[in-house]
Amino acid sequence: MARFVRSDGGYNQPTTVGIPVAASQTINVGDIIQITAASGLASAAIASSTTVVGVAQNAITTGASPTAQDIVYIIPAEDNVFRVAYSGTTKTSIAQADLYGTLFNLANKTTVNLDNTTGGMCQIVGYNNAQQTADVVFAVAKKV
Repeated sequence: MARFVRSDGGYNQPTTVGIPVAASQTINVGDIIQITAASGLASAAIASSTTVVGVAQNAITTGASPTAQDIVYIIPAEDNVFRVAYSGTTKTSIAQADLYGTLFNLANKTTVNLDNTTGGMCQIVGYNNAQQTADVVFAVAKKV
């Protein structure tokens, strides 16, 4: 589960934005959210997502035909830092040298993949190896 850490945009409290959800989605609080290219609707992020827009603040499950009321509220990725779990099999911890420059991929909707940096979107700005968490800034592909 990702959670808000701080805003680099000058806001004391995070803002939220509502986005219509794609069909057949199960989204939980703290899931990283992407926009699907084909529909422009929100869905839970997947491994190597490149269209991350924020982190879900409500849980929602949609059926095959979502309605206008099927909305996920997110804290937008832009100008915000989120604490996210990380995983890796080859690379199992974060070092000071990983901060600020390396962009890691997602492993799934709640976890950063330390083994994959090809086309990554997750810039690490802080970490706790004991808890296996990273403070992450997402490279924003879609502004909401």
